[in-house]
Amino acid sequence: MQEHNDEQQPMIIGGNLTEALAGKYHLSLGEVFKQTFTVTKSHWAPLFLGFLAFFGILLILTLVAFNLLPEAWVNQVIPTESNPQVGQNGLLVLSLIGSAVGAPFWGGLVLMGIRHSVDIPTKAADVFDGFSRAGALIITLLTTSVITQLALLLTGQIHWLISVLAQIYFSVIFAFALPLVIERAITPLNAIYYSVRIVHYKLPLFVILLFVVTGLIIISSFAFFLPLIIVVPLIFNLVGVVYKEVVGVTIKLDKTQSLDDDQTPWSA
Repeated sequence: MQEHNDEQQPMIIGGNLTEALAGKYHLSLGEVFKQTFTVTKSHWAPLFLGFLAFFGILLILTLVAFNLLPEAWVNQVIPTESNPQVGQNGLLVLSLIGSAVGAPFWGGLVLMGIRHSVDIPTKAADVFDGFSRAGALIITLLTTSVITQLALLLTGQIHWLISVLAQIYFSVIFAFALPLVIERAITPLNAIYYSVRIVHYKLPLFVILLFVVTGLIIISSFAFFLPLIIVVPLIFNLVGVVYKEVVGVTIKLDKTQSLDDDQTPWSA
């Protein structure tokens, strides 16, 4: 194994993490969207099929869970005639469980988008690659989810508009947390801290990206969600391209290979 590693040299394509942490990065939305559309043309099918696999597994697990859980608990998250009000605590618990179960899959989808950003082909089964860092991904997503939910509960007590602004804010500042964990193997708390620090330097740009993603999903809903066939891969490839431009993507090349070769480099 060591011999194989000696035959490879790591390279970083795109940005630089150290400079990103100091705010020394440039992010052109026009260039980002141009790259994203180009990447998606070549790499949309694996991401969509991987997302379908994840969605199917999550749906099956949800159905099994509701059949096994006590009826009293189920009534806390699903309104019925006898209990029309959905329990807030039940929804919070369900959200956290969903985050824990879905974290490795989200990590796999994000990693696929990152690989696509440097033109590394993937396959649908790569959605399971996140399980190599499952523990760290689960901790990261649970931590960010708890922080966000607590912030929304507190701001909701003040004014609904403040709660909406808090939702937007916390949706963007954690944008790099999962990518840093899955691509750089950074510890969860450091990844969260790095993400907050990086995003804050150009917060308005990331808010615009959030609005674009949200708008694409809303538009898809008006067409019976059929555009999601393209929109889902587009979103994950967008994450990958932004990550590449800001932080950089680590790849490994054979010492005899260059980026101009026909062979495709493999990411670390």
